[in-house]
Amino acid sequence: MLIYIEKQAKDYPQTKKILENFSNSKVIYIDNYKNIFDKSYTNINSQKTLVVAKLNSNIVSETPACYWHSNYSYFFKTSLNCVFDCSYCYLKWAFKNENIVIFVNYEDIKKEIDEKIVASSLPRGEIERGVWFYSSDYSDILWMDLISWFCNEFIPFFERYQNVMMEIRTKSANIKPLLDLWFVPKNTEISFSLNPQVLINKYEKWTSNLEARIEAINKLLELWFKVWIRFLPLLPVKNYEIIYEDFIDQLKDKINFSKINSTFASWLLYTKKDYNKILLKYPNLDILHMLDLWTDWFYRESKKVRETFYKMFKDLDNKCILCLES
Repeated sequence: MLIYIEKQAKDYPQTKKILENFSNSKVIYIDNYKNIFDKSYTNINSQKTLVVAKLNSNIVSETPACYWHSNYSYFFKTSLNCVFDCSYCYLKWAFKNENIVIFVNYEDIKKEIDEKIVASSLPRGEIERGVWFYSSDYSDILWMDLISWFCNEFIPFFERYQNVMMEIRTKSANIKPLLDLWFVPKNTEISFSLNPQVLINKYEKWTSNLEARIEAINKLLELWFKVWIRFLPLLPVKNYEIIYEDFIDQLKDKINFSKINSTFASWLLYTKKDYNKILLKYPNLDILHMLDLWTDWFYRESKKVRETFYKMFKDLDNKCILCLES
């Protein structure tokens, strides 16, 4: 493996742990991680390249209005890019290359999260929904734990608060970091994204297979972890009704949904600008040509397809949250 290390990041404990675990790697020290990450390289194997850096700005950012659980919610970064290769993922056109970046100044990240929590004075009606932090919108955090030790650092950190929750979203079955904790967290939800195996094979390369994800879900439920299931993106492929009906029957047989904290279903959704970017990069990606431009300048699936999906997943779990038209 080739490891680029920012000079300002070289003395952090996480950096030293990475170097210990990849002792045979070639190490190159650099002035700024953006010199590697913000350029279009064709001569670097991103699957064997890691960039270790210190994040100095834009650590925590507000989510769009009504993003998910609460009106008080934030994204936060500890890494960039994903080892998985999901055809539809926004990361495929958001960054100029596929190199993985790990930010190792965890105490700075925690400090900024703490400041956001203190600044979020919740009105009475918002107490129950609380403040939410989303950790996995820039990479698959659970898989990344193999080299970041995220769970051991951040899950205990969030346990210090009341009415504050963290979501870890994943397509990985790597739950060992969770099983290795010395407690079952009350302030962290593990959110598994699921799709039929035939679509995982075609559109979600290198992710854990469906059986492995289901096994991971059931193991965590046995231990009383808070588990979400996200059905997204629902894909309008040929014979999608049959594919998803079989998928739902499989889930009914293997998961006790009364133990699932909540479920959510959503389809593909791109702004016009983002759609044109991904179409330019992947002109032959078939699912892109199954979407329509609507009057709000978003590309999405037809209303008929969305309503079919709605009925399917409400029948599976009548508490399922559906991505609204707005």
